[in-house]
Order: sequence, then structure tokens, then C-alpha cells
Amino acid sequence: MRYEQVSEMSQSQSVRTRRPKSATRSIILQHAHQMYLEGKLIPGDERLALVLEELGYTTGAGYQIWPNQAAFREDLIGFIAENIDYVSLRAAAGPILEIVAQNLPFEEHVLAAGDRFITGFLGREEFYLKLRFVALSDDQRPDDVTLALRAAYEKASWEACELFESVLEYFGRQLREPLVMHDLTGAVTAALEGYALRSRVQPERVSTDVASHGGNHHMFSLVFLAILKDFTEPIAD
Repeated sequence: MRYEQVSEMSQSQSVRTRRPKSATRSIILQHAHQMYLEGKLIPGDERLALVLEELGYTTGAGYQIWPNQAAFREDLIGFIAENIDYVSLRAAAGPILEIVAQNLPFEEHVLAAGDRFITGFLGREEFYLKLRFVALSDDQRPDDVTLALRAAYEKASWEACELFESVLEYFGRQLREPLVMHDLTGAVTAALEGYALRSRVQPERVSTDVASHGGNHHMFSLVFLAILKDFTEPIAD
């Protein structure tokens, strides 16, 4: 091995040696999180050795922080639970309020908003990572992750409630009794996640170019419109 290579390796090892354990822990956990997103780690099979190998760290670097694989997995799951955040509906659907300003008829507005809505989620790996944890059975999913998922769904639902209330008020519509706003957000969320998952394995079954109401729209948008029309009604004069 050339002297320059030995020198570079020595410098790298020296930096890692001087780095506090808390910093090394953070680097390893963040990289493991990224490996989740890339599909290199899967829930239930989080091996410390794989993460260390990707980082170019020795096995000892990991076991100076965690005494065993079980301790690493518990720490990693806790880290993931703290960082699970359902993609903000307000951020993804913000353009919906911009569409309102275009004075489109109700149905055209909903279809255009649905197109923006689904586009804000598709391709976002954080969104699919959340769904991978959701798909685990109760005995496979750690309790802290379940609590984090429930909190994320609640946060998303409240954001959606505020958004839909504004849109329905603008168009002079209200929920049909006995429905409440969380019924509407739950139905929209289920459709959104279903189409997002199906598009991953069978995109040809999830058309993004359906002709309707004078334009071409994502299939989800048609379902979005159907849900809103069925769940709501015009406010009586």
C-alpha cells in the first residue's frame, strides 16, 4: 500500500477516534435511517454490521456505543420514532388554496387540487418509510413507533381538517350528517395511501392521465372528487 493511502487512512481513523461517542452514535443512526429510505435496511432486520460496513467503520466503533445488536436496534427504533413525521398536508396541499383563487367551479377545483395533492406525496421516500412501519403487524412494530405513527396521523388529520373547512366554506358546502371532518380526512388519507402504494408495484393500473371535466387528471383526483361529493352537500339557502 502506498504511503499516501496509509496516511489518509490513519488521518480518517484519527478523526473517528477523536470524535465523541455521541457524535458517532448520531452519524450511525442517521445513516441507518437513510438506509431505510433506500431499502437497504428493512423493519425487523436492522443489522448494525451492515450500517458500519457502509460507513467504513470498524465493528468496534459500533460496539463501543451499543453492547449488542438488540441494544442498537432498540436505539435505532427510538430514533426512527422521533423522526417519523407524516408529510405535512399543509405543505403538500398548500397550492390547493392557490387554485381556489382561480375561481374554478367546485368539481374542476377539486380535480386540480387532487392532482397537486397526490403529486406532493408520490416519490417521497419518508412517506413510504412510514407506510412500511404501518404495514407491520402489532407484534412486530415496537410500541414507541406505533405511538409516533398515531401522533403523525393525528397531526396530519388536524391539518387536513383546517384545509378542507376553508375550501368547503368557500364553495358553500358542508358535511352531510352525521359525518365529521375527521371522517372526511380519514377517507381521503386511505385513498391517497392506497394509490401511492399501488403506483409503486403496478403503475399501469394507476392512470395519471384520465380525461374528465375538460382536462386530464390523476385517477386519485377522480376518487378525491367522489369522496367530497358524497361526504358533503351544498349549504341550504
